[in-house]
Amino acid sequence: MCNWLERHNGSIIFVLSIVAIMLACANAWKYNFVSLSWLKDQKDTFSSLKDIITLLIFLIVSTFSYYRFFKGRTLSLRADTDIQVSVHESPGDYNIHAFTLNLQNVGTSTIWTPKPNVKYHLHYSDGDVSSHEINDWYKEDMDTSKYVTSSVVEPDEKAYFFGHCEVPKKVWAVTYFAKIQADNGDCWFTAKTINNKEET
Repeated sequence: MCNWLERHNGSIIFVLSIVAIMLACANAWKYNFVSLSWLKDQKDTFSSLKDIITLLIFLIVSTFSYYRFFKGRTLSLRADTDIQVSVHESPGDYNIHAFTLNLQNVGTSTIWTPKPNVKYHLHYSDGDVSSHEINDWYKEDMDTSKYVTSSVVEPDEKAYFFGHCEVPKKVWAVTYFAKIQADNGDCWFTAKTINNKEET
């Protein structure tokens, strides 16, 4: 019961306020505090009161819109990130890990100059762990407006970043930690752990 009241406290207060106003008006009419002649005499007063109420409503709505638009998440950068990794066996002692890091702009603001950063941990069978970082990236060669890799990512667009690394075959698993940072400092993170074996 308490949880229901907490979830609907705004609606309850609104309904109770309307009921209280209606009861107050009914009592004022019943005890002749308000009459038709009195209402006619107060015509100018009610006209001024209407203007004041209209102004108050405008100020309240403007304040709410300001906090929602500027102080809320309307102008905040929002994005989803994901990393896909494929393992390719080689004749040597290393497997090739090719990965695609993507960023999808799910907000309403443009993301400028997204910069990728990927670190990965190699998990060896004896329990040792070594850390590394990706510094080299491929550039996408696709002529399309929907999937882009550029310094600007508009709302609903995607940016892709490609890279690869060599992983010793004695490593049994690899954990990738990916970060994409916009020019204003906003960051988005994703992580994934995969087996060091080519899927068949």
